[in-house]
Amino acid sequence: MKRLILMRHAKSSWSEEDTDDHARPLNARGQAAAARMGLFLKQRGILPQAVICSTAQRTCETLNLVLEAAGITPCVIHDRQIYLAMPEQMIGVAIEHLQRDAPTSDCAMILGHNPGTHALALALAKSGDPQKIRALNMKYPTGAVTVIECDTDTWEGVVRGGRLMEFALPREIDA
Repeated sequence: MKRLILMRHAKSSWSEEDTDDHARPLNARGQAAAARMGLFLKQRGILPQAVICSTAQRTCETLNLVLEAAGITPCVIHDRQIYLAMPEQMIGVAIEHLQRDAPTSDCAMILGHNPGTHALALALAKSGDPQKIRALNMKYPTGAVTVIECDTDTWEGVVRGGRLMEFALPREIDA
């Protein structure tokens, strides 16, 4: 059994108009949301052993706050190919890293951007609570987390999808 956590970066700042998109930091709301989602994962006992993260500043900041709040230090791989990646590229890059860098892990996270993260979550969530699936179909706001449990022993097997266990938004989690 493999468990895959998909997370979109938390809310970023648009205060400096001339900042390159890759270099945009989180705003205060995003910082609080990222920490909240880390606590959510910790409380649910859904803790990644490996994380594949975009190299954008907002994803790196989100990851640091999530890990700090969850109190964990997993294997972290930063890969620029996750930056604005579409689903096929995102899952392909993640599987490559997981097979090479964290082959014994059973729970991993991909931290990226939309629209790719949302599209990947939709493609992999084959079953689960109908209410959660409906909510997932609606939109994938900043800071959103999807947890999919896949009935496979290999990371390449997750491409077949699995059961949607969680779809959580920062605004729905108690501060």
